[in-house]
Amino acid sequence: MSSSEKVLEEFKRALIEVEVEEAARGFLAHLTAYVTVNAFLVFINLYTYPEYLWFVWPLFGWGIGLAFHFISTRKRFLTAACEKKIAVAEGKMRARKSAEER
Repeated sequence: MSSSEKVLEEFKRALIEVEVEEAARGFLAHLTAYVTVNAFLVFINLYTYPEYLWFVWPLFGWGIGLAFHFISTRKRFLTAACEKKIAVAEGKMRARKSAEER
């Protein structure tokens, strides 16, 4: 393996790490909003009409979206998506290089 190939592989790994870190930050922001908003909804529900606990509906609905967000931020899903992007970029780069050589 040449030094340029080693650098390229290191770049690919670093890119995947950056994607994983960004996804984790995005999920934590989503989780923070979920907890904050739903705590406020629980307060409003219990303060205004404690006989009917309606806050569970947005809690469960948003919770489903949060669960899917969590699943989509796992490294194996992000790695596959990054590898697809890298493959497309490499293909375009090779095509451009072969067109320049003609």
